[in-house]
Amino acid sequence: MGLIPEEFISDLLHRADIVEIIREYVPLKKQGQNYVGLCPFHSEKTPSFVVSPHKQIYHCFGCGKGGNAFSFMMEKNGGNFVDAVHAVAKRYGVNVPQTEKSPEKAKQDKLRDRYFKINELAARFYRNALHGSSGQDALAYIKKRDLNTETQENFMLGYAPAGWNNLSKFLLDKGVSQHDLILLGLSIISQRGTLVDRFRNRLMFPIADDRGRIIGFGGRVLDDSQPKYLNSPETPLFYKGKHLYGLNLAKASIRKWDQLIIMEGYMDVIMAHQHGITNCIGSLGTALTANQARLMMRYTYNTSICFDSDAAGQKAALRGLDILEQCGCRLSVITIPQGKDPDEYIRKQGKDAFEELIVKAKPFLEYKLLRLMEKYNPDTVEGKIQVIEKLLPDMQKITSPLARQAFVQVIAEKLVFPETAIYAELRKFSGVNRNNKQDREVKRKCTSIHALEKAQRALLKLVLEYPEVISKVEAWGGKELFNHTLLKEIYQNNYLMRQAGHNIKANDLVTLLDNPDSQQLLTEILIEEDSPGDVKRIFNDCLINLRLDYINNKIIEKSSLMSKYEESGDVTKSLEIMSQIQQLVKEKQSLATTLRKGGILNEN
Repeated sequence: MGLIPEEFISDLLHRADIVEIIREYVPLKKQGQNYVGLCPFHSEKTPSFVVSPHKQIYHCFGCGKGGNAFSFMMEKNGGNFVDAVHAVAKRYGVNVPQTEKSPEKAKQDKLRDRYFKINELAARFYRNALHGSSGQDALAYIKKRDLNTETQENFMLGYAPAGWNNLSKFLLDKGVSQHDLILLGLSIISQRGTLVDRFRNRLMFPIADDRGRIIGFGGRVLDDSQPKYLNSPETPLFYKGKHLYGLNLAKASIRKWDQLIIMEGYMDVIMAHQHGITNCIGSLGTALTANQARLMMRYTYNTSICFDSDAAGQKAALRGLDILEQCGCRLSVITIPQGKDPDEYIRKQGKDAFEELIVKAKPFLEYKLLRLMEKYNPDTVEGKIQVIEKLLPDMQKITSPLARQAFVQVIAEKLVFPETAIYAELRKFSGVNRNNKQDREVKRKCTSIHALEKAQRALLKLVLEYPEVISKVEAWGGKELFNHTLLKEIYQNNYLMRQAGHNIKANDLVTLLDNPDSQQLLTEILIEEDSPGDVKRIFNDCLINLRLDYINNKIIEKSSLMSKYEESGDVTKSLEIMSQIQQLVKEKQSLATTLRKGGILNEN
């Protein structure tokens, strides 16, 4: 398949009615120039999801999701960008044209296709070995774990024979190169310099991406050997911390129930699916990462963690919750009683019993409270204080006054401790009662930073809406005026696209940004109401203030450099830097004067 022409993508985006598309999934009500509704990506009771028909974008001020028609289709249906383009095109009855790929892109795609086929061959080899003469012990183990034939097929279970090079020899005979076998983590070079299989005498779990393509493998020993589990190393297809086991089989159920359950082990996930609990996925044996969290959030914001009930499992659950909470998920913890893991509990107690545990799952903060009460003795005053102190950072993060009050009430009830005392500690922790000079200075700096960020956002919005001002912004510093990483990235992408001759609109840029955080920030900026007042005056004020900040930073930077030259005795360099500082100070004074006079800039 070739590339979809950029012109077609742009024309289709402008033809599509984003309100019409989103209305198929979300009831929308007209509110001024925009439409509002309940966000389809997270649970809410008050509408914070805004759709702009004028700008052809959407943004949720609750969870931060935002984009254009293509972004919405990707988020809602879980496909990639090409799938989204085809879905929108089909809706409007147009055919998607194709153009030839660049030689480099075609080469990369051909390589990836070859790697996927090699992994498929390996999975088939493992599958055949499981049902061959060498796989009897592995089949006996599977039977012991109560896995039926349908489950074995769904998860493509296999067996890596005990010999040194069974798979390597099989794939070499199929024309696979030794280089590719090593690159994909299927084979390794032994100390003797010979090619041997990485996985030997192990039950094999193929790992697929969300589209069902095999990207790697996990292997479990059938005896007491170590390591108990072995995963593929990082390869061109498999990156640790970026994938989730079983997502390809779970994603439809996750969307249907708007809930995802994440477990630790392969067998946990497989047993859950066999019992009809099909919205479960696995973490692939690593601590949860932000990349995995973002992948989950493509399907739902409601996530429950169900790790083993031993100490290690509970510790891992807490680490995972912190990551997910930072990314904006709505979290709960499913606790397995009597020290069991999910696999054992589901096998012995069944689906209904496990679903009762899901209903009883504890919200993140309440679970954290209970774990801390196990660590510190809540029957002593010292223990109560230790628990409260550990929870203060979490309480401070709660933005909703009602939610904060509810959590404080839970703490007070569990610890038998006065709510007033908890609030006093929270105020103390937050620094509300501290009014010394240092705190006022910190607050002043924070306010200044906030004001500068507002100026950057306003300037970026004006640049996107009035492309003719880009040359002036470039003359005054361009991307260097933006110290906010994402704002700088958005500005520079827009600038480079225009330099390349692309006459893009703001909602086109949403599609062209690779970073989802940048996409969401851009839609947030674009969908905000325009600032009242003279656009030219706003532009000038932003430009002057950001240039002043840039100059201040340059003066600090060059003063430090001048001091180093002075210390080293390099008078020539020191005087050269001093001259540059003087020029910067002169420009700073001129800009400050202009700002005091109302921000009227010389048009030259």
